[in-house]
Amino acid sequence: MKERFFWKNAIFQFLKDWYNDDPVLSVFTSGTTGIPKKILVKKKHFFERAKKTVEISKLKSPGIKGLLCLSPNFIAAKIFLVRAIIFKWKVYCVPPSSNPLRNIKEYFDIASMVPMQVFSSLEYLKYIKILLIGGCSIPNFLEEKLKNISSTICYATYGMTETLGHIAVRRINGSNRSIYYKSFGDIYLKKDKRNCLKIFSSCSMDSWIQTNDIVSIKSDNEFYWIGRYDNIINSGGIKIIPELIEKNISFFIPDRRYFISSISDKILGEKLILVIEGDPFKLKIPKNFFCGKNKFYKPKKIFFITHFTETLLGKINRNMIMKKLIQKI
Repeated sequence: MKERFFWKNAIFQFLKDWYNDDPVLSVFTSGTTGIPKKILVKKKHFFERAKKTVEISKLKSPGIKGLLCLSPNFIAAKIFLVRAIIFKWKVYCVPPSSNPLRNIKEYFDIASMVPMQVFSSLEYLKYIKILLIGGCSIPNFLEEKLKNISSTICYATYGMTETLGHIAVRRINGSNRSIYYKSFGDIYLKKDKRNCLKIFSSCSMDSWIQTNDIVSIKSDNEFYWIGRYDNIINSGGIKIIPELIEKNISFFIPDRRYFISSISDKILGEKLILVIEGDPFKLKIPKNFFCGKNKFYKPKKIFFITHFTETLLGKINRNMIMKKLIQKI
């Protein structure tokens, strides 16, 4: 019974901490910049960062209706609550689940979700005016579906605990959709030698934040997310970014979650594999798709997993899935 109401208690505890006299809050990182850890952040920085996303959505009027369906233990939910406090929103809270809109019968001005929740809620998105999607990258097949959604303005968001939530957004649907994230005015961007993003803002403890996200920077405030440095595979001396392959094959694996990984190989060191969620099926990829230089990017084996293990943020837990898979091979 206690677990059933844990999410409510977590909300109440955050609000209690927010309104006390302590100028700082303790929050846990999600691992974007390295090993998850507990950090202390200033409430005044929380306050300033919370206002930035609202400037994009233009939902500053009192009485705005927001739907909170994320885990209150993580930064996205906390910052959502702070926005509601600042702008006097009316927030309807539901327990975190994979399908948060299933029993919703009223309309909301704004909601935040992770991709898994969005996928399960496609037929109900008409109840949401503005949808902020974050926590992890959006699968290509899901983004293609969202492009055709006209009832809801969909934004992909980029941010983390260390930046106190969003520092950039990109429109997924409508005439203003883009493949580039556009950062807010107080954010400074640059890359390190690995082409990984570094971020500076006055709300980030006055120091550059180093991420493991590989990016291409288009301008001072625009960047394209490529993949994670942690996931790079060295196969036969060739460094491969799995996310690039995943993006290219997305149209051949509709409505399924999947990822590119590797297993040890005596000759190549690491051998590319494709892991797909759900029951086995015959994957049809044109023979010339992996010709020429692309031959190095062709998965050598395909594995099917009944159900993917997920992190608390709804991300595919690649490491845990691969650990279990290797034990069975």
